[in-house]
Amino acid sequence: MDDQLTTSEIPQYSVSVWEIILIVIAALTLIGVGLVGLGIKVLNNAFDPIRAEAVARSLIDYKIPGGSQGVFGINIGVAKLAWVRSTTNPPDVVLFVGKTPINEETSKTDLFDLSVNPPSEDASQDFVATASRTDNKVFCGKKVSTIVEEGQQSFADSPDPVPAIRYIASTVQDEVEQVVVVTANGKNAATRIEQVFSSLKCK
Repeated sequence: MDDQLTTSEIPQYSVSVWEIILIVIAALTLIGVGLVGLGIKVLNNAFDPIRAEAVARSLIDYKIPGGSQGVFGINIGVAKLAWVRSTTNPPDVVLFVGKTPINEETSKTDLFDLSVNPPSEDASQDFVATASRTDNKVFCGKKVSTIVEEGQQSFADSPDPVPAIRYIASTVQDEVEQVVVVTANGKNAATRIEQVFSSLKCK
C-alpha cells in the first residue's frame, strides 16, 4: 500500500510597512537601553576613587603631601585622563594628568581645556589668574616650557577664594601628548606645588 503524502499549505502573512517600522523601533530601543546601561557603568567606574587613582598612577608617579585620593579617571583605548586631589577639605592640591594621541582632529589644547573643569565637586575649582609667566621645568625627563600662574582659587563648598599657584606643562612623544596641571593653594602653596611637580615621573 502506497504511503499517501499529505501536504498542507503554510499560510502566508504579509508584513506591513508599519510592522517593519515597529520592529526597527523596538530594536533601536533595545540598543539604546544597552548603550545607556553601558554608559552608566563607565561613568560609575570613572568616579570610583580607587579606579581613578589607578588610572592616574598608570600615567605618572606623583606624591601629594598628606596623601591623595582619586576623583575621576577614564581610560578609552590610548586616551587616558585622571584627576586626583589631596585628602584635605577643600583640597589644597588638585592634579590633572592626561595622555592622548595627537591627530588632525585633536589640538594640543584639548587636554588642558578638560583639565580646568574637573567633572566632580570633589575637585571643582574656579581659578582666576592674576599673573602669569613661563619657566623652564623638568617634566617627563626633559626641560619643557611650563606656564606658572598665580591667582585665586575657590571651591563650590568654600566660596571664599584663597591664594593659589598653577603649573601647566605638556610634552609630545611619538605623536602622543601628555599634559599635567598642578594647582596648589594656601599659605604654603609655592612650596607644596614644587614638591608635587618635582615628584612627577612620567611612564
